[in-house]
Amino acid sequence: MKSVLYHDYEPNADLTDTSDDVTCFLDSIKYDIGNNILLVGNIGNLGKRLRMLGVYVTILEDNCYEDVCYSLIHNCNCNVVKGSLEFLPFEDKYFDKVIILDHFNNTNDYKRASKEINRVLKCNGELVLEDLNLKNIKVKLKNLKHRLCGENINYRYPQEIVSLFSKLNFEGNLKEVENERYIYIGKRK
Repeated sequence: MKSVLYHDYEPNADLTDTSDDVTCFLDSIKYDIGNNILLVGNIGNLGKRLRMLGVYVTILEDNCYEDVCYSLIHNCNCNVVKGSLEFLPFEDKYFDKVIILDHFNNTNDYKRASKEINRVLKCNGELVLEDLNLKNIKVKLKNLKHRLCGENINYRYPQEIVSLFSKLNFEGNLKEVENERYIYIGKRK
């Protein structure tokens, strides 16, 4: 199950900058030249594409890499910073947008991670979060497998995400995509 926002967006002739299709990632977010954007998770070469549009992109890389950093290989014109979502190594109110693809469910402490996201986002900053939907039976089985293996990964229902960020003064919308994924787009008040 690939990310809807990024992986379905490829340079196709039928997807334009004025498309209403949710699968066109660049239409799902609004950006201005000079914005600071933080990318986290399974981003492919999205940073490189956004950077070519005049956006400053920082990629948070939390995987262990000694020999090869794939985020840097696929996004050679972006800053790559080692860290975790629970302990973001950035100044307060630094980013205009935080985009998290297929990663929020993998955080050990999602409450701490949400507070850190809130801390680094500017006022009126935007959070775009996409992940697997726990309403899907395959995702439930995957969650069970992680728990049986002793991993500290917890999937959350989409409404839990809305509730979590609304407590942090985010106002947002949630879209469920075929009960497999959810997309939360929230603005920090």
